[in-house]
Amino acid sequence: MDLRFLFTFLIFPFFAVSAEVGKFLEPISVTGQGEAKARHYIKSSALVAPVANFGRNSMEGSSSGALELDRDLLEQKLGELLGHRYQASGKVGVFLTREWNVKKVSPNFIIKIHDCMPDELSSSTFVRFGIWDHGSLIGNFAEPIRLAHYVEVFFSNKQINRGSRLNPSMFVSRPVDVLKQYSGAVPASSKLSGYQLAANVRENSAIRWNHLSKVTLVQKGKIVDVFAAGNGIYVTMKGMALEDGVEGGSVKIKNLSSDKIFHAKVLNENSVKVHL
Repeated sequence: MDLRFLFTFLIFPFFAVSAEVGKFLEPISVTGQGEAKARHYIKSSALVAPVANFGRNSMEGSSSGALELDRDLLEQKLGELLGHRYQASGKVGVFLTREWNVKKVSPNFIIKIHDCMPDELSSSTFVRFGIWDHGSLIGNFAEPIRLAHYVEVFFSNKQINRGSRLNPSMFVSRPVDVLKQYSGAVPASSKLSGYQLAANVRENSAIRWNHLSKVTLVQKGKIVDVFAAGNGIYVTMKGMALEDGVEGGSVKIKNLSSDKIFHAKVLNENSVKVHL
C-alpha cells in the first residue's frame, strides 16, 4: 500500500472532526497588542442572582446601626419606664435637670431603673439607672429629674352652680399635668353619677375633687325598702333611715316590724341592701 495514501487516510478524520467542532466555538478576538479578552465563569450548581460589587465605604455604617443616646431619647425611655413602674394612667414626661453627655449605643440597648426617690409620682424625683448594650454595662447613672403626669381631666364648658347634679354634657376633657397646677383634678375616666357640685365653678375651669360632694339619696326619717340576702335566704322588709345616706354609702336603718337597728348599703333613693 502506498504510504502517502495511508497517511492521508489516518489524518483526514482528525481534520474532519476539528472542522465540525469549530462551528460551535466562539472565535477569539485579538486586541491590537495581540492580547485576548478573557471571559470568567463561576461554576455552581445553583442559579445565582447577580449582585453589585459594593465598595468598602458603602458597606460601613449600613451594618453598624449605631444610635446616639441623647437627651431627648433618654427622656423618652425613662418616661416609658417610670410610667410602667408607677402603673400610671396617661403619659409620664421626664425632663433632665442637668447636662447629659451623648452615648453611642446599638438599637438593642436597654435601660434598667435601680431606684427612685420618692416611691410615688412626684414633680421632682431622683432616679438611679444603668444602661446596657449587647449584655455589656455602658455605665450606672444617678440623675435628678422633673416629672410631668399628663392625664385627660374634666373642664367645665359653662358656669355650673353649687348643688347641680353632674352629667357628661357639662364638661369637655383635656390633657394636663396633674402633678403641678392641676393637682387633684378629676380624671375624665371617672364616673360622676351620684355627685353634685359643692361650690360654684366658672366656665373653662378644671373640675377638682374638692369641688364635688356625694348626692344625698336617702334622707333621715325616710321609709325605704330593705333587701336582705345571704345563706340562701332572701327577705324584703320596710325600714326607716335614721340618718342621711349617699349612693354606695352606709346608712343606719330601723326595722319597722321589730324595731331592730342595723346598717345597710344605699342602692338608690328608695332602696338599701343588707347582707345576712
